[in-house]
Amino acid sequence: MSSLGITASSPCPRLCHLVKWPDFDGYGFNLHAEKAKSGQYIGKVDDDSPAQLAGLREGDRIIEVNLVNIANENHRQVVERIKSIPNETKL
Repeated sequence: MSSLGITASSPCPRLCHLVKWPDFDGYGFNLHAEKAKSGQYIGKVDDDSPAQLAGLREGDRIIEVNLVNIANENHRQVVERIKSIPNETKL
């Protein structure tokens, strides 16, 4: 454990900027919530997709969408926030 209380297995927050491609439908990931855990998570990430290129990984927890903290938002609100800017989103 480091002096900051972060272990080697602790994930580091990162910004993933997704941009839609003209020849790909959507971003290429599923968003899901788990009953046992709070928050919104990345489900399956499609191979050769904007999501994969941006660095999203299955199991990632979404903290912010387009620079807005989504900790107190439900699934529908997070989906709407992802869709709020046409053709791109930042997670």
